[in-house]
Amino acid sequence: MKKKAKKRKIRLGGIFVIILLIYLLVSCLYYLWKLPIKNITIEGNYYLKDNYIINYLNISKESVIKISSHKIKKKLLELDLISDVKVRKNYLGKIKIIVTEDKVLFYDWNKEKIILSSGKEIDYNKEYLGIPALINYVPEDIYKEFIEKLNKVNKEALALVSEIEYSPSIIGNKTVDNKRFLFRMNDGNKVYINTINIEKFNNYLEIYEAISNKNGKVQGCLYLDSNSENKHFGNCDIGNESEMSVDSDREN
Repeated sequence: MKKKAKKRKIRLGGIFVIILLIYLLVSCLYYLWKLPIKNITIEGNYYLKDNYIINYLNISKESVIKISSHKIKKKLLELDLISDVKVRKNYLGKIKIIVTEDKVLFYDWNKEKIILSSGKEIDYNKEYLGIPALINYVPEDIYKEFIEKLNKVNKEALALVSEIEYSPSIIGNKTVDNKRFLFRMNDGNKVYINTINIEKFNNYLEIYEAISNKNGKVQGCLYLDSNSENKHFGNCDIGNESEMSVDSDREN
């Protein structure tokens, strides 16, 4: 006798589940492919504002999946001020961009260029705020040393300076200090500093506050071009530079 072949029953429920899973997977992939960038955050920037960077990238209408981290990095590295970029994306439509900027030291009036911490010279950009201006000529060897030493001054302290003038100390016909500069401050004060002692300028606000607490609010010249631990403040006549002072332990 011939055996009857068993008929396999098609389980419609199982097929439906498989179709549903495929549909959900395709829908999920399509959603991610079309997901727009919902939020861009910028970190590490000081001179370039968030809006400037975001507008420069011009990616707000792009899909978070389609836009590549490499493309973002490559475009931002075209900016003179940015030396490194890291990009982090997630699948909620958020992009975090971490940039590393070169420090802007000053605007050189003679060269009509902005000078960066690397020594690189770039064109002026109005987006770079709080930049002091070097207003006169500096001998080349001292100029290079000044750039190197000015790197030790933090951005916040530099932002307090309006103008920088090369101002060597001369007594009679003899140059006593050919590495001295005058910082004209936004608050109306003046600071004499040289390349050897330039790190003292990071404490400008604390020094001036200590002097003001001791002598009342005054305005004039602060002399930080000495190797002495005492900080002298007086009128802008070199002969009266020790008119007011604050000991180093008052400033710290």
